[in-house]
Amino acid sequence: MCGYWNRLLFSGGRQRQRCIIMKLYLLSWARMAHFTCLALALGGFGQTVQAGPTSTSPDYSVAVFANAPKGLSSPDSITRFQGTIWVGYQNKTQPTGTGGDSDIVQFDPTGKVLKTYKVKGRNDGLKYNPFDGKIYALQNEDLNPYLTLIDPVTGTVTNYAYATPPAHGGGYDDIVFLNGQIFISASNPNLTPPSKNYPFGQNIYPSIIKVTLVGNQIDSSPVLIGNATLIDVTTGKSVVAAQSDPDSLKVDPSGNLVLDSQQDGDLIFLNGPGFPNQVGYRLHLSSSSTTQVTVDDTVFPTQAAGTIYVADTPADIVYAITSSVFPPNSAFTSASDSNNYEGRIDLQTGKITPIITGLQGPHGALFVSALPEVRLDQVGSSGSLTGIFRVSRTGDVSQALQVFLNVNDNSKADPSSSNTQTSVTIPVGASSATVAVALDSKSDFKDDGSKQSVVVSIQPDPNYQVQPVNVQTGVQVLSLPLPK
Repeated sequence: MCGYWNRLLFSGGRQRQRCIIMKLYLLSWARMAHFTCLALALGGFGQTVQAGPTSTSPDYSVAVFANAPKGLSSPDSITRFQGTIWVGYQNKTQPTGTGGDSDIVQFDPTGKVLKTYKVKGRNDGLKYNPFDGKIYALQNEDLNPYLTLIDPVTGTVTNYAYATPPAHGGGYDDIVFLNGQIFISASNPNLTPPSKNYPFGQNIYPSIIKVTLVGNQIDSSPVLIGNATLIDVTTGKSVVAAQSDPDSLKVDPSGNLVLDSQQDGDLIFLNGPGFPNQVGYRLHLSSSSTTQVTVDDTVFPTQAAGTIYVADTPADIVYAITSSVFPPNSAFTSASDSNNYEGRIDLQTGKITPIITGLQGPHGALFVSALPEVRLDQVGSSGSLTGIFRVSRTGDVSQALQVFLNVNDNSKADPSSSNTQTSVTIPVGASSATVAVALDSKSDFKDDGSKQSVVVSIQPDPNYQVQPVNVQTGVQVLSLPLPK
């Protein structure tokens, strides 16, 4: 078993990227493997499941990550922050907000409780926002929704109310962050009467909205309408999906928003969300079950080695599904139909193949890579030729991580490229750091013309196993001069 964990942590096989790091940091992964093996021996994080879920393939293993803390029940949404795992416990409250409170629990990587936050009503939707460093918790997915922000550093909790009642008549279920923008799925919509083509009815209201926080209120605008024309992935034909049950929301490695229309058995991919030329795609899901497959949450592994955390809501257990061979460009989902399994989705056909069976009711899911991933974001500017960038990482934060950024300048006036390199060190205990990067000199900018573009990217290196989350988040293309 210890050999397996070492192979998991150090497996290669994908194009490697570089953010140069000290040897001590690499050694920390070996120490993590050692401590993981120790935890296995002591029956902590890696305790073997004696009954219940089982794997259908030797490529995947399943273990209990955390049982519900005393007095809590119904785990659902899952997110992460600086190596810790956050789980929302609904405690059998109602989706309209009646019947009690929810608890949001922060666990360390071994499943030990670090801190608990209480929120009024039912938590359904929990995500860490890398752009402002806060945990976003949505409450009451069917009616009376509101939003809670938790500062994971200070512990400060702030509530926000929606400026206007939901146009669709329901609540809000899940939230994601893309390019500094906030998107939310609009759940429990009012539907048209059932028909032959739409057995649950048709949603004619917004299914995805974009929001901004103003004071202690939330302003919103529609992004995707329930009866929008989409392109069917398997046939290429135009379709109008029912979108009768907007639920979980994710961002895939290509930068698409992915909406789970739960009771319809559809995944809806939205390319260019919020832009006039956005395009939507519908993938209908199917399984060997005779009942319509319904899925609760979908994840897109970004590396071959890692862990999918799954909340088995009625069992009051969060499971860890590990593998060192998650296929590239794949998706895994919590199928909550009569079979209750975690399965792999064929993204061309929609067919789901179970990988873990015997669950009671899988819901929220989260993928965490075994190797650290690095993200690059422009967060501001200092003058017209200097950008301010944030470099953030996943995984272990016990050692400092030095990241090298490459600046490539190629103007039309001067076709010869110039390259410079800047480094930033993410300190011990931190998941991100900011750095000011000079994008060009005043004299060179003047010689090359009034307008030009530069590319800032994480510098590749075949000798180090850290990679950008994906191409979109490892590269920034900027036009000079920067806006004031």
